[in-house]
Amino acid sequence: MASNQEKPSKYKKQFEQKYNELVQSISATHFEDYDKLSKENALKIFQDGLRNNILSQFSAVWDYTDTEEHLQVLDVLKADPRNDSEKKWRPTDKSVQEQVRPLVVNKLKWQIKYYEKQIQFQKQQLERAVLKIEQGRTKYADLLERRESLKNAVSNELKDLKKIDAQISDMADKLVEDLQS
Repeated sequence: MASNQEKPSKYKKQFEQKYNELVQSISATHFEDYDKLSKENALKIFQDGLRNNILSQFSAVWDYTDTEEHLQVLDVLKADPRNDSEKKWRPTDKSVQEQVRPLVVNKLKWQIKYYEKQIQFQKQQLERAVLKIEQGRTKYADLLERRESLKNAVSNELKDLKKIDAQISDMADKLVEDLQS
């Protein structure tokens, strides 16, 4: 991240100024419920804490996202260089497109990094899902196999039961015949 930490840019100064104005707009009337404390002291502590918190978060986001470079690219793009066909004097003696190219390339590199991270994340999610699906399929196949084996066992038991039932019927018939004779 190529942020200039020694000297804040004009954009960053503008954002910080707006945040400071926001914090300054907080007045003692917001703290009237806190009569036991010194309103001015509570206001000052609150304003300082809010300002420091907002600005530290803002600076972290500003530096992490290379906002400065993106705003520079936007400034150059506002000039609409496509309609500027005549060459103008520039210290680098390069066209606008050539001057902007490093900024655009850097932005594209960041986009590539972002998309690569997204791809890695999606691959991890996919691997987890595939693993769960494979486990589910294995469990389903085991259930089907067990179902078949239980079905076969039940059918064998039914056959045995029919044989036993037939034997009992035969024995009952013989017993009845023996008792009648």
